[in-house]
Amino acid sequence: MDRARAYLVPSTGTLLRNVLLDELIDKHASDIINIPNTGLVQLLDHRDTAALQTLYNLYAPMHPTLLILQTNIHSHILELGQKFAVSLAPLSSNTTQNDEQEGSRDKDKPAQVLGMAAKTAMALRWVQDILDLYDAYDEIIRVSFSECQSMRQSIHDAFIEVINSNSRAPELLSLFMDDSLKNGLKRKGEQEIDHLLERSVLMFRFLQNKDAFEHYYKLHLAKRLLLGRSLSDDAEHSLVSKLKVECGSQFTLKLEGMFKDMQLSSDLANGFKESGAANADLDLSLSVLTPTYWPALAPPMSEEAKQEMQSVEPPPGILRTLVEEFTQYYNHHRSGRRLAWQYNMGNADIKLQFGTRTYELNVSTYQMFILSLFADIDDLSLTTTEIQQQTRIPIEVLTRQLQSLACAKYKILSKTPASRDVGPNDKFAFNNNFKSAQYRIRIPVVAAKASVETEKEKSESMAAIGLERQYVVEAAIVRIMKTRKQMVHEQLVTEVIKQLSARFLPTPKLIKESIG
Repeated sequence: MDRARAYLVPSTGTLLRNVLLDELIDKHASDIINIPNTGLVQLLDHRDTAALQTLYNLYAPMHPTLLILQTNIHSHILELGQKFAVSLAPLSSNTTQNDEQEGSRDKDKPAQVLGMAAKTAMALRWVQDILDLYDAYDEIIRVSFSECQSMRQSIHDAFIEVINSNSRAPELLSLFMDDSLKNGLKRKGEQEIDHLLERSVLMFRFLQNKDAFEHYYKLHLAKRLLLGRSLSDDAEHSLVSKLKVECGSQFTLKLEGMFKDMQLSSDLANGFKESGAANADLDLSLSVLTPTYWPALAPPMSEEAKQEMQSVEPPPGILRTLVEEFTQYYNHHRSGRRLAWQYNMGNADIKLQFGTRTYELNVSTYQMFILSLFADIDDLSLTTTEIQQQTRIPIEVLTRQLQSLACAKYKILSKTPASRDVGPNDKFAFNNNFKSAQYRIRIPVVAAKASVETEKEKSESMAAIGLERQYVVEAAIVRIMKTRKQMVHEQLVTEVIKQLSARFLPTPKLIKESIG
């Protein structure tokens, strides 16, 4: 190089250098990248940052070769994304074994039938794999590619494509956040928690259908709040604040409303206890919810069952008296509002004595109603029909609750005949022979655990999301036309897509239907 500088004018040296780069690098760029055992794919898979830096320095001076490098890395990320997607194939299976049934599954049932817990674990693994892969490539960009912005954009585009090629991505990310806020924060410091939340929001940033994520996140947040499953209120508020920064206050309006309801509910419950109206023997926790903020949390059921649920009330006794006293207290302090009790979402801790041993059971409110029927009369036997008449619980809901109490792992009630199916004339009685090594027992609550949706549930969710999108598109059209007065059809479609792309990508067909 020193000799070249001594004998050649600078312009000649530059020309010669370009010729060398063209002949030795540019024309063989693809061959160099695809060298067996030491090519680009192997370097990426082994996270060989030093060798990747050398390769980048070799390709960076010329745009065509850098583009080849970007294209190959982009393609490799897509290939890895397809491998991750293959692991999710069982989620589309309709042969799902409920968690509640797994403990009592017949031995002759096929082993390949996966439980909801196994499917949920697959979903969480997919999100974790995506985040781990992104972390690896983020390090490569910083260490090996000198923070090259075009390289970073190419890798970002690849991750956007991988994530959004999975139609379940919004649901799975919400499930991942749900699991993190319920289980993933244990033994973590403040900085570790913030890093975990930041990684989740990073993936949220890549989602195109953020409205679908909002649908699932509201559902999962509601269950965490109502069932007291969250490990940290600060983390909950922090995550919603991060989502607010990403998408604006309108996106998190209902989420913040849910937090507000929980605080107001706590104040109401404390006021009720201090008033002296509450029964001192019962520790009552109430959630008074604003319907517009909260999603529908009841398990799938017929319209007839939904109507029947409105007439459910506690059996006569201390429970009914408590409900009536709180209703009276609420009406006195919140005049003009009406309480609609949602017993399907409650749970209770009760103590039951079996022989000489006492157990503490966590049960659903419906299960508490059922068990209270057997509290005062020894050796009482009731049929399914008699239980339904006394509790007014819809029969399809009652069937699942009775199965949990009499047919699952913990048989609190005995059933005649001893089968899993529940008929109208089947008889139930208090199981005096019940024994368990555990003092505290949680009876499975139907639909209380956040899990991957079945295909039927997914179809229902997409229908609800589609209906909401129609309203959002119509509102956007009205806003635009109020401002512009007149627009060509194509311009209106483009403007609607532009305004809503941060939330979801409306199709031209949907926009056309909304225009009418």
